Amino acid sequence: MGEFITFLFEHFAAIISLLVVMLAAYLAGCNNFKIRRANACIVFRAAILNELGSIYPHPVEWPESIDIFLRSHFISLQKAVENFRAYVPWWNRWRFDRAWFRYRCATGREVDIQCYHHYMAFDDNPDYKDTFYKNVSYLLSFANET
Repeated sequence: MGEFITFLFEHFAAIISLLVVMLAAYLAGCNNFKIRRANACIVFRAAILNELGSIYPHPVEWPESIDIFLRSHFISLQKAVENFRAYVPWWNRWRFDRAWFRYRCATGREVDIQCYHHYMAFDDNPDYKDTFYKNVSYLLSFANET
């Protein structure tokens, strides 16, 4: 034990210098990640709004076949979601995945990759546009945490 204390006193300046360098590197890394996350949020929001801008947030003209419209934009949206997922905090990723699933699947079954019935006008679905708005807004809410 005495040798360890002697070692600490002999190399005190070097140990403090090493700790200061490590702290600076850690803080620089945190700052760098914040900048990359802010940029990822901007890119994610832009990608979603680019694909869905004609019907979100306020639909100018709701497509005659919303299923065909959303399927034609699915690949681009899926890429945006996958690219952005790494920037969602680990404790929030399950919510982000659930939001993406809720947006693209009305059945609630993992087997159904895409099912957009919850965005179609049916007798028992009078608020289909509101459902769409809420689902897309919730998905985009993860990009507001900058």
